[in-house]
Amino acid sequence: MFVKIHEPTDYQKFLLAADQRLILNDHDDMKLSTYLRGIEGETAFYELIKHSICIKLWDFNLRYKGSSQYDFLIGHKDTLFHFDIKNFTAHYKIVNHQFVSERDYVHTDVTSQLNKAYYKLETFLKNQQVKAKVVSKTIFINPGFNLSADSVPDHVILPHQIEKLIEFISSIVPQPVHSIHAEKMKLFHYSGAHFDRIHYYPFEEYKQGMRCPKCRRLTILHQQKKRYVTCQHCQHRIDNQTALIHLMKEMTLPKNDALTSTEVSVWSGFPKSTVRGIVQKICTKEGANKNRTYQLK
Repeated sequence: MFVKIHEPTDYQKFLLAADQRLILNDHDDMKLSTYLRGIEGETAFYELIKHSICIKLWDFNLRYKGSSQYDFLIGHKDTLFHFDIKNFTAHYKIVNHQFVSERDYVHTDVTSQLNKAYYKLETFLKNQQVKAKVVSKTIFINPGFNLSADSVPDHVILPHQIEKLIEFISSIVPQPVHSIHAEKMKLFHYSGAHFDRIHYYPFEEYKQGMRCPKCRRLTILHQQKKRYVTCQHCQHRIDNQTALIHLMKEMTLPKNDALTSTEVSVWSGFPKSTVRGIVQKICTKEGANKNRTYQLK
């Protein structure tokens, strides 16, 4: 059972909404790229363990004598497992305890980040009088990752070892104390949102269109006289109302304001009459006539 799952911050939601719609500044582009790569790996691991019955937390940010972030925490008997997910691809080697890519890029944070998180968590648990041993591991989740090393560090789990790990996690029997500890830890979670600063771009510069919730491409097209829309890339299909809800949630983020039926019609490709009929059921409205705006309930 997951006591906590990942929830994007407002800034991350904004970046996801802006993705593929305009050219981001260097800072936003780097943040989006890092987030997408990271969440892809974490989601892959989540899908592998989501049906296990043990007590789990996903994306826990600990506020205690500073801050530290934990991708996954899993309780087992008197041990708290901490798994840090890395979505690296291509060939790597280890040089002076650092992971070095085939292009000689040095990832200095892999081991140091894990050690820092381990120490912070161990210290926190002792302070809270939680009797649990901490075991920290780095999981290289991407099957395209290859490590050339004479000996693999004990804290490293390679792609070919993940299946065995999932079997172990699936065998864990939860104990009442695991839930108690997890709920206590949640009291020390913080979103980190106060570090985010959203740079709003001119709304008229965004590329219009409906995003597919499955493949995330802007390839959903309205079909005349159909009660559903279909993604032209992956063929995912959703009903018109659900599609408009997804779109309006996304449009509200870059606009940072309520929407007009004309804006929703232009972005979606739906006729204004269809948009009005749907938004009247799912939105609150302000103003009248041409000045009327809508916000999702």
